[in-house]
Amino acid sequence: MVNLSESIKRKSSSLRRRVGDGVFFNSKLLLFGEYGLMYDAMALSVPFPKFSGYLDLDTDHSNLESTAEIRKFYEHLKTGDTNQNLHFPFGLENMKTDLAKGLFFNSDIPQQYGVGSSGALVAALFSRYAFTALHENDLSPEMLKVDFSLLESYFHGRSSGLDPLTSFLNQPLLIGSKKTIQTVHLDLAHAGLSIALIDTKTTGATGPLVKYFIDLLNFQEFRIAFKSQFVPLNNGCIESLLNGNNQTFFLFLDLLIRFQLQHFSRMIPENFHALISDALDERVFIKLLGSGGGGFLLAFADSESVVKRWAEKHVIELEMVV
Repeated sequence: MVNLSESIKRKSSSLRRRVGDGVFFNSKLLLFGEYGLMYDAMALSVPFPKFSGYLDLDTDHSNLESTAEIRKFYEHLKTGDTNQNLHFPFGLENMKTDLAKGLFFNSDIPQQYGVGSSGALVAALFSRYAFTALHENDLSPEMLKVDFSLLESYFHGRSSGLDPLTSFLNQPLLIGSKKTIQTVHLDLAHAGLSIALIDTKTTGATGPLVKYFIDLLNFQEFRIAFKSQFVPLNNGCIESLLNGNNQTFFLFLDLLIRFQLQHFSRMIPENFHALISDALDERVFIKLLGSGGGGFLLAFADSESVVKRWAEKHVIELEMVV
């Protein structure tokens, strides 16, 4: 495993560059750990370079909406107590100066699609206005994750901070059951399986679904089921995937998807319920990607031919990951 502090230090030197020079921040795929991150489950997140974004200056005033959103975030940091609670506060004067020049996020990351558009934005802003002022000896991944959690909560109401951290480090990250953070070697291209994204053709807002999940935890029956079923299945998927045990991986994944169909039906667009259930019989395993509600779903199969044959049969467009 890679020493995470060393990874952060290398990132520090590579990001000491001006706005507008095209420092890209990738989207991410949370393969496992959705909602479990808020409990005591493991999580596995990987960068997804298919979509990315970088900070730029809007010289022709054609990106006013993005600038306006960043300005709202700036006002949030300026007037609230978030910036004071950060381990590494933003340099708000520099941010204000760049906003006057038309600061915006030049991004092709789909919003409300579960691939970390706000995480990439937070990582980019943090890198520009907080990270470059740090003393490298003070760095710790846990502290960074805490700061990212506070910052991204502005967009979602509550955030684990994992999305910005994945985008920031641009490496696969494993969150352990005790919230330890470590990079892992995960070459999906040689994992012996196929992964694809399915576009639900609708967006899903994270905030309301997170609140719904928190409300569900108030019910003892669900809380017990989540702890005794979801968490072990989620962790089993991650451990078997990292260990290269695909047979066990698909056994855990099958049960995890059945749990999601039963307990997370609100997070899955209604017109996909039957499709996901029936796909299990064809050895295509479709689960939530992030909070759900729309956006992309994540499909696994033991070969590309299996998932493509299934997609052709059901007239489903795929965005292949591997």
